[in-house]
Amino acid sequence: MYPNQLTLETLESQHCEYVQLLPALQEIDLLVSGGFKLKNSIRQFLSQRPGEESEIYETRIKKYTYLNILSSSINQQVAKLANATLTIDGLETAPDFWAEFRENTNLSGRSEKELITLLFREVLKFKKIFVHADKPQVDVVPQNKLQEESLGIRPYVITYSPLQVTNWSESKGKLSWIKVRQITEDTSNPLAPAQKIATWTFIDGSFVAKYSAIVELDCKGNISKISNENANPKSTVALVSLIEHGFGEIPVLKLELPDELWICDQAASKALEHLRTDCAKYDLLTLAYFQRTFKRIQTPDSDLEHTYTNDEPIPTGLQHVIELEKFEWAEPRGYIVQHMSDSLKAIEDQVRDLISSGGVSATHGAITQSGISKKLDFHKQEVQLKSYGEKLCDFYQDVLELVAVAAGINGDNISVTGLNSFEDDTLDSLLLDLDDISKLDVQGLKAKLPPTIFNIVYEQLVSLLAGNLSAPQKEQVKKEIATLFQPGTLL
Repeated sequence: MYPNQLTLETLESQHCEYVQLLPALQEIDLLVSGGFKLKNSIRQFLSQRPGEESEIYETRIKKYTYLNILSSSINQQVAKLANATLTIDGLETAPDFWAEFRENTNLSGRSEKELITLLFREVLKFKKIFVHADKPQVDVVPQNKLQEESLGIRPYVITYSPLQVTNWSESKGKLSWIKVRQITEDTSNPLAPAQKIATWTFIDGSFVAKYSAIVELDCKGNISKISNENANPKSTVALVSLIEHGFGEIPVLKLELPDELWICDQAASKALEHLRTDCAKYDLLTLAYFQRTFKRIQTPDSDLEHTYTNDEPIPTGLQHVIELEKFEWAEPRGYIVQHMSDSLKAIEDQVRDLISSGGVSATHGAITQSGISKKLDFHKQEVQLKSYGEKLCDFYQDVLELVAVAAGINGDNISVTGLNSFEDDTLDSLLLDLDDISKLDVQGLKAKLPPTIFNIVYEQLVSLLAGNLSAPQKEQVKKEIATLFQPGTLL
């Protein structure tokens, strides 16, 4: 299926959705990353003004400043979800394997919790992420599972950013194949310059095929040379690896959020507005004062037959200074600076509101709020987090089932639940809740409600009190409630 060589034109082909989203994803990546990565690309966000001289523009660029409110807001959401409990059942068939996998999901020490955190953070940023279940390659081909275990071969998972997956095909919401484009740097030889390696990986229902070459990139990240030769669409790249993975289906899963839950799509433009407003404020403050008018000093000319002219530039070092009959300096008005500060604060609150969906009481004097008031403030955020948690649980269950197929063990009974209670309760509020529940007239409530309705209400009450429960725990609670309220049972 895969030839020994492919043209650069074929390898660099991109899905139409990837082409449409790439500028937005790159902008989000820079705004969330901040630091030197954003600084190196700051001209993308602070463009040269019409009529602005290059020297003045460069001076303004050097005054760049950025408060990374987008990243901090995302981290707050991620930390909130990380407080929730994840419960996994159905791993009893191979407890040693699953214990090892959950401690090290990528063979490089990444724990299960770190993987869940990574998945959540990436989908908040980029809307989707791809997860590939794979096995390490060894020189000796194992003949059975025992040999595989003795060689230390076990499945692991790799994540691909949507910036890396440049082309794909899917049918009815399920992937048929994907192409992953990765640029790495080879520094293995200490006596030679570092080399950039471009790798294109095709993954489908039967094979994993890799094409790779030494390349040079231009300033936009496009390939300009392949193996020291100028690149063109007909340049060819060799196949370096072709493996039949044996899954029977593509071993790649995609986690994707609906548009309404992709928060960075909405918040990035506000973060960019904050950046530009902050830089304008800082530029204004560092001027301290600025010259608005200028009067030339002219020297009389002894030649009365010719008009005296002076074509020298106005030596102010500032843009757009008006020549008048007076000399004047102006200082930034205090109310302008205050207005910009208020605007920055408003934008910052808007970004946090967009990301946490109302759970931003800390910006509005939450320290003085009561516990009940804080709960009301965080209700919208908790509802949104539950939506994320439900999607993450369903997706991670699919990941574990795929890993079970790779390991050759039964994964039919795997169940992933949780991520639906986020520890908003303090000890004091929990004790108050227990006190209120103890005062309920349960027998009186039972006498007034039909038995089925009463059991449902009581189950909901216990579920809200207990928080995260696995499916077996919920079933056990249900049985105990039924036993507790059997006829003749005393409370």
